[in-house]
Amino acid sequence: MNKNNLIIFIKFKICTLLKHNQYYSLLRSTLFILILLITSYAKGQNKDSEIDSLKNVIKTSANDSVKMITYNALRRATYYTDAETSKTYTKNYLELATKLKDSHHIALGRFFLGNAEVLAGNYDTALSNYIIAGNYYEKEKDSSRLCSVLNSIGAVYEKTRNDSLSLLYYKRSLKISKSISDNRRSGIASINIGNIYNELGDIDTSITFLEDAISDLSIDPNHQSFLILGEVNLANAYGQNKEYKKAFNLYQEILKKVDTIKDVYNQANVLRGISDVFVHQKEYKNALPYAEKAFRIFNENNFTDDSFQLIPELIEIHEANGNYKEAVTLYSKYTKIKDSLFTETKDKNIAEAVQKYETEKKDAELKLLKLEGEKKDQQNKLYIALAFAGLLIAGLLGFFGYKNMQKNTVLAKQKKLLEATLSEKNTLLKEVHHRVKNSFQIVSSLLYLQSENTDDKEAKIAIKEAENRVRSMVLVHQKLYNKEELVGINTKEYITDLVKDIFESHQFQKKPIAYQLDVESLVLDIESITPIGLILNELIINALKHAFQDVTDKSELKVLFSKENNELVLKVIDNGKGFEGEIKNSSFGITLMNALSKKLKATLSYVSAHNKGTEAVLKIKKFNILS
Repeated sequence: MNKNNLIIFIKFKICTLLKHNQYYSLLRSTLFILILLITSYAKGQNKDSEIDSLKNVIKTSANDSVKMITYNALRRATYYTDAETSKTYTKNYLELATKLKDSHHIALGRFFLGNAEVLAGNYDTALSNYIIAGNYYEKEKDSSRLCSVLNSIGAVYEKTRNDSLSLLYYKRSLKISKSISDNRRSGIASINIGNIYNELGDIDTSITFLEDAISDLSIDPNHQSFLILGEVNLANAYGQNKEYKKAFNLYQEILKKVDTIKDVYNQANVLRGISDVFVHQKEYKNALPYAEKAFRIFNENNFTDDSFQLIPELIEIHEANGNYKEAVTLYSKYTKIKDSLFTETKDKNIAEAVQKYETEKKDAELKLLKLEGEKKDQQNKLYIALAFAGLLIAGLLGFFGYKNMQKNTVLAKQKKLLEATLSEKNTLLKEVHHRVKNSFQIVSSLLYLQSENTDDKEAKIAIKEAENRVRSMVLVHQKLYNKEELVGINTKEYITDLVKDIFESHQFQKKPIAYQLDVESLVLDIESITPIGLILNELIINALKHAFQDVTDKSELKVLFSKENNELVLKVIDNGKGFEGEIKNSSFGITLMNALSKKLKATLSYVSAHNKGTEAVLKIKKFNILS
């Protein structure tokens, strides 16, 4: 416990004892604890010694009040180093406060327990504790602590993606803190509100609240840490709003402050922000030194997550500056870390999903038993009512109607819970598609870099074809990420975008070849659409490379896709020079199409004649239409 915290703790305990008029023995015991802590501080004891001293008070004291405040001290001492142990001490503190019927400490215990439950991810339990504490502070007209509770409730709803409720509690906290001129709490509330609007895409409103937060927090120099947090968020918002000059100037001001107080984490974040400002303006040379310094600080201070998130930006900057060797080296490092993090996250998600499933299963069983018990009671009451007379029928009908309403309420809550679970799973699946898309885009960029550094013409063509195949798969995951439907792709949208991309990047002659599309709109799963896209890519590129010796105004290529009976039919038709004889299977593209056709249980055939063009027909038997 540092000097400032110790002084605050002593003041708080003395004021509490005077406020609640404790007995002399309690005052004597409490002062003993404070003397013990002061002695520990004076002797320079470490944190473990301090905790051992407090544990000894618990063992030796017979006074519940002394134990209660000691448990609170233990909670504080272990909060940042051992969250689970701190949570246990908080429960002990709350249990003794409840036993002593000490309303003040009960409310504090509920608030502290809410914080512990948030760290553990138990948001419903955290809300229950916050609401109890908030009701007490509202009743006691303790506006400052009520603002803290309201901010905490808003944070829980923010974590659970309920932005409307989050804004409701943050704004209520802001209104109360403004009314009592509590600039620290009003500034914190304004920062939180600004961040919510930023997430919602309303950057102008976000900037308004963040500027208000800076105004409040600038009043008192003791609010420096919160002020820096607000300024960083405001500078980021300026950058998002393309107000690059404002963002740059504010970042420079923050940089002076964090250098003075040796705040290395915010220093790195500010350097990264300045780099982003230059990147948005395509000034990659100016961005490089800031990004490299931020990356170095993150690594030197073991900010692993931030370092990992900065790597793709640093790769982009190196690539734009022509530092291909550094870009490849960073990509290799990024891949290793990503694989490690993905495995760790996957294992954690599986464990959480299993635990959640077991909890929900147990809750469902208990609710089912309760419903069965209620049903049995209802039947017994019905038999008794029928035995007495028909006069009770109307009352019984009303009773069962009420019970049915209760049951519907329970079912509605269960439905809401299932919808929330589904939303979480969709978010996770969407993130997977986003990461896969990013990985493919990096591979595509590396292929492009390789082709730029290769002199061999055939190698360039081979790498270009590989790059195009990767882009066809990037397009699949991009559409999955950008749509609400996370498991299916619309054929009309996908084929239209894919053909357009191929024609833009693979015109082998000066005059562009015209093309027509006639594509039926179906929604296919990813297992069906991916091989179809790869085969279509090969057919179109083959036509562009070989079908037209000289491109004229009449040169044309058609792509047709439809469902006929129980098959999907893809046709690529050109009016080029055609060919005679059989297709040779020696090229990689033909081999790839044959392999993908087997996967789809499809047949690929060609009809061609000299100077009459070629028609390639793919008939697919194995596919899955979602809608």
